[in-house]
Parts: sequence; C-alpha cells; structure tokens
Amino acid sequence: MGRKFYSFTILTVLVFFGTMCTRNKSRQEKFWEWFSKNEKHIYENVESEKLQKQIFNDISSQLAKIDQNLVFEFSPIRKNNIREFSISADGIKESFPSVENLIKSSPKLTNWKFSAFRQRVPNDNYEIQYKEYNIGYDDIFYRYSTSNNEFGIELNIKNYDGSAGMQDAIYVLLDGLLGEYDVVMNINWIDWKKLDENESNKLHNLIELRALIDSRK
Repeated sequence: MGRKFYSFTILTVLVFFGTMCTRNKSRQEKFWEWFSKNEKHIYENVESEKLQKQIFNDISSQLAKIDQNLVFEFSPIRKNNIREFSISADGIKESFPSVENLIKSSPKLTNWKFSAFRQRVPNDNYEIQYKEYNIGYDDIFYRYSTSNNEFGIELNIKNYDGSAGMQDAIYVLLDGLLGEYDVVMNINWIDWKKLDENESNKLHNLIELRALIDSRK
C-alpha cells in the first residue's frame, strides 16, 4: 500500500514539475520551438504560390504572441543552402527590444540564418513598385541638418503625393539603403517634399546617405 502511494506521489510531482516548466517557458522559447518543428516545411515551401500565404499567416500569428508589431521576411536560398529569416519591428522603436530578445534566443538550425531588423540591400539601384510606377534611389534626393544635436533629413521625391502609402514605400527603400536599425536610431526626423526638378542639382543623391550615416557612427 505504501509503495503504491509513494509511486503515485512521485508521478504527481513529476507531472506538476513538467507542467510548471512548460508554463515558465518564455514567449521567445515557445516561438522557436514552434519554428523548429516546422522549419523544414517553411524552408522548402516559403516561396510556393500554393503554400506561402498559409505559412506567412502561421508565422504572423506566432509572432503576434510576442509583439503585435513584429513582421518578417525571407531571403531566397543562397550559397551553402542558407535561407535568411529576418524579424523586423517595422520601424517602431518601442518594439526593438522584442526583436533583439527574439534573435538572441534563436536556435542554431542547419540551412538557416536569423537576423534582427531589415537588412541593407547590397546594391545601389534598389527600387520597389508603388501604384503605377516604380520608386528607386534615383528618384529621391535629400538635404540634411545637424542643428540642436539632431540629425535630420529632408527628402525630395519625384512624383511625391503626400500619402502614407508612399511614405511607407520610401521607408522600405531607406531600410534597404541603410538597414532598419540605422534608419530608426541614427535619423532623428524626416521631412517630405515633392521634388522640384530645378532644385535637384542643389541636393544630394539618396545613395550618398549611406556613407554619411556610416561616417557619423
């Protein structure tokens, strides 16, 4: 009778301890557990027209449990069969710690590289589509100010329509030029203007902003 009671007690303690361990797992650990279980499916199908939407929805749902502002992107498969998975705060400074803590806890998985924030795009002619036309680095000029110990830029943009949608598109270009971290942490303010073509020779080409930001670090 005593032996049965003892066995039951041990079993209860083990179950309780296991339950407490599960409860004490951080949201970051739970995310990476989920990702690790599904990483092969994600790696092989993230570019599939049939499966991509569901994969993206699943990842978005899992990231939202950590921070509603988190977004992500994947690279194509690169040399050595590496696919990069970048997690971004979508330019929202308050969510930077969520990104940094999540990447710090990322596992080591074959064929994967995990990166914090949108990364620089390693070319000088990056462009994206906005409505009926493309916007690239060549369509944007800038001047800058360092007054009051703040670094700010005035962007002068061809065909600028003043919309939030166009600003979002240009933020993607800036992230590609500088990386999301530098855009948020090293630029204090941005003003937006429609380009006066007669003034362009008095302005800096946008591509020059990369070297300027780097020189100030």
